[in-house]
Amino acid sequence: MATTLTESVEARCARYIAENRFLGAEVDNHQQILLRAGSIDTIQMPRLLGELVRQELRRRRLATPTIENHETKFLTFVTRPARRDDPRPVHILSKRFKVQAIRTVQGALIPLPGPADTRRSWLEEPIGTTRPDFDTVVCVVLKAAEALPEVDRS
Repeated sequence: MATTLTESVEARCARYIAENRFLGAEVDNHQQILLRAGSIDTIQMPRLLGELVRQELRRRRLATPTIENHETKFLTFVTRPARRDDPRPVHILSKRFKVQAIRTVQGALIPLPGPADTRRSWLEEPIGTTRPDFDTVVCVVLKAAEALPEVDRS
């Protein structure tokens, strides 16, 4: 998604809707672009885990829109929606891990990068409506977490 320096937040939001089918995206009173979870879902995690997930998704050749939050250093992976009856908890990883991956709650607001957004940007921009399956990304997250240190319980 090439951007121009003069693109307005409203124009970017309209492009998200037209080009990426981020249906329901809107601009709030703070000039943030927000999308309610449901047509998409997300999984966010610290960069340490996120980089392992990105490597595996690339190895599998799965184009995955990824948002980087510059303040929290978290990565957010945009996926197809989870099943409505998906039983997984919000915190995907067990308490034995030092890091956590958090899934979107149905109906939660997902902030998307705006043209002048200093807090977040696309690490991997969306390409049309291409997004991996939610379950696939969860499996990649669980496998990647196995490579990280566990909480010391001694």
